[in-house]
Amino acid sequence: MVQFKTRDWLVDDDAIAPSLEKWQRAVDLMTELLGATAGFIVEYNDRIGYRSVIASQNDTNPYAGRKTPITGLDTNIFCRQVIAQSGTFYEPDARGKPEWADNPELTEDGFCSYFGVPVTWSNGTIFGTICVFDCKPTQYSDTLQKLIETIRDLIEADLRLYEQFQIMRSISLSDQLTGLNNRAGFEMLAQQKIRIAKRYHHHIGLIFIDLDNMKHWNDDFGHAAGDAALKAVGTAITASIREVDICGRIGGDEFAILGYVRNRGDLTTIITRIRNALLAVRLVVPSSKKPIHETPKISAGAAVFFDPIKESLETMMDMADQEMYRDKNRKR
Repeated sequence: MVQFKTRDWLVDDDAIAPSLEKWQRAVDLMTELLGATAGFIVEYNDRIGYRSVIASQNDTNPYAGRKTPITGLDTNIFCRQVIAQSGTFYEPDARGKPEWADNPELTEDGFCSYFGVPVTWSNGTIFGTICVFDCKPTQYSDTLQKLIETIRDLIEADLRLYEQFQIMRSISLSDQLTGLNNRAGFEMLAQQKIRIAKRYHHHIGLIFIDLDNMKHWNDDFGHAAGDAALKAVGTAITASIREVDICGRIGGDEFAILGYVRNRGDLTTIITRIRNALLAVRLVVPSSKKPIHETPKISAGAAVFFDPIKESLETMMDMADQEMYRDKNRKR
């Protein structure tokens, strides 16, 4: 069910946020009980590399309270062995061993002991590892190793809940025609974005989009062609927005996009991308009443809301909607 991971890194998905505090307590306790220098939960991305999700907050961990950089796939680190073996890996003392001569965790951080176990999704694909490091050689007992495996099981239980949440969200909050969020899904995600924007003083940008001449598509070409035009707009939106943006089909022929922006120019860029993407669309609808020799066109309106954000989501959507209708009226 890894397809339900909505970001390159799970930690960037708001849906997993409630679990992170619990994971932090578990890693801190694990590190304390083992008397280790540092403990981590590390996420693995098979296209990018490794990233620390949770770092123990004890005084001996050099990465406590710091954002750790992404480690590339080819870097010779201990966690790489867990991923390669899809199983537990224990190195009691890496000092003087040629296979670790280029391991930055040993040569730069001074970690010579490592114990790590894989954390997996429900289908067996590896999410990452939970692991402990020490700057001195270790000899962990079977009991301590089982402790780490038990904590791993708790993390995997949270991943199962995350997967189930994503399934339910996909079913109840998705538009079945375009695959985008439906209105309820869009508004739920938008409220989350707005709360974060208020906390961290981000600017919010909102775009409203309307497929022009929907009646023309349905009446002149048939409803299958109208559906195809809506799908084309949805595909163009998905291809044109940034990963951190959210979008949805919020009405029959209306779409919305919301994200963090610097200024109105960011929104203008997105709208231009969508229009350019639609210029390349060639709709082929076998059941069309006649051949289709035109591409879907849109009207679009944008609004930016600067910190402090005082408007409600409803007010924001009304303002962007008004801008969209101004654009539509200019074409008449």
